[in-house]
Amino acid sequence: MFCVLFVISAAVYITSRLSTPFAEFWARYFSSGIRFITAKITSLFPFSIAEAIILLIPLGVGAVIFVSVKMLKKDNKKGLTRLLLSLLSLLMTVCILFGLGFGPCYFRNSLSDNLKLSNNPVSPESLYNTALWLTESINEVIPSVSFSQDGESHMPRSYGETTVIVNDAFNETAKQYDFISSFSSDVKILALSDLITYTHISGVYSFFTGEANVNVNYPDFIFPYTVAHEMSHQRGIAREDEANFMAFLVCINSDDPYVKYSGYLNVLREVMSALYKADRDLYNEYRKKYYPDELSKEISSYTKFFEKYKNSTASKVVSGTNNAYLSSQKVKEGVRSYNLVTNLAVSYYETVIAG
Repeated sequence: MFCVLFVISAAVYITSRLSTPFAEFWARYFSSGIRFITAKITSLFPFSIAEAIILLIPLGVGAVIFVSVKMLKKDNKKGLTRLLLSLLSLLMTVCILFGLGFGPCYFRNSLSDNLKLSNNPVSPESLYNTALWLTESINEVIPSVSFSQDGESHMPRSYGETTVIVNDAFNETAKQYDFISSFSSDVKILALSDLITYTHISGVYSFFTGEANVNVNYPDFIFPYTVAHEMSHQRGIAREDEANFMAFLVCINSDDPYVKYSGYLNVLREVMSALYKADRDLYNEYRKKYYPDELSKEISSYTKFFEKYKNSTASKVVSGTNNAYLSSQKVKEGVRSYNLVTNLAVSYYETVIAG
């Protein structure tokens, strides 16, 4: 049975790599069911199964080596064969879940095409105008956001309550688009969030458990946006820039001011970074005339928080591994793809907002 499913999953994955229409069809109508089922099953557990598995890997490897050595000493070839077949079945299960559930989503239509956005070249002027729009939108919600004396904003609700709000916003957003699946799901809070921050990971989607996992050690304004980002993966948006932009759309479609604030601010940071690199004069003009003091203090507080995690060895290892993985899925920009949300933000502004 495993062999048949493995062959089918390999065929689906390879066909998806070769045919965008097939990948889009599979992502919409078949893999969504697999992602839904795995998410619902693992939501029965209050902790992150993926995190537990990763933490238990060293123990598991040690146990396998120990048992294997004992079997070899006793010349228990049947037992060793069963053990190896069990490990092979486990590996095949992971490959099947990827090949049928999440892998094809990398090769579906681009989010830009599904949203019918323009693909005009991004200019300094377009970045500037997009930054102005995002800033105007933030200014509308800032009066409803509370800030501490050090300038850090605070989420007015618990993680669980905020997750419910993001779920609702996601379901409302999904009603507008036929290419994304809609269902409610929990997010798993990573128990080792502080240690995981050294890897610079704010969240991760585990395709083999269907879980959207979130690091809660980051400042509050990161949380709603990260929840929406990992939920985007869970609903079939695989590429990182597209998951970022879908998270943005979800956040700004929320009725909650803080969730909106999180969406606008996280994308504005990327747009400002791109503007800084593209045209220093326009960037300085924007900062001087339009950048809210609240955001300046917020980012200053975030910079202080992140200082001790900034140059960790763990982040370099994880970045290199992630880069290799993304490149293997035809994401030629690798980890730099996260920052390409800027292009989608500009296209959305020019197509939808400015008309």
